Amino acid sequence: MIPTMTNVTLSSVDPSRAGIASGVLNTARQVGGLLGVAVFGYFVRDTAPDAFARGMHLSIGAAAVALTFGAVLSWVGLKREH
Repeated sequence: MIPTMTNVTLSSVDPSRAGIASGVLNTARQVGGLLGVAVFGYFVRDTAPDAFARGMHLSIGAAAVALTFGAVLSWVGLKREH
């Protein structure tokens, strides 16, 4: 997935801005990884079977909301450029 994201990101900007695009992509990946481990790990911290399952459902729901928000934000941002 990472090579595909990098290819799409770098091919969608002017060559003069490739460094900025690469930096933004890598920063977003790092922050996403950090939040994924910290926040979702917090949701599933309990080892009781019912609590763990609730935490997993909450994690998946939060991830779906975050991805949907990111997709809408990207779509609006790209729409404004054209």
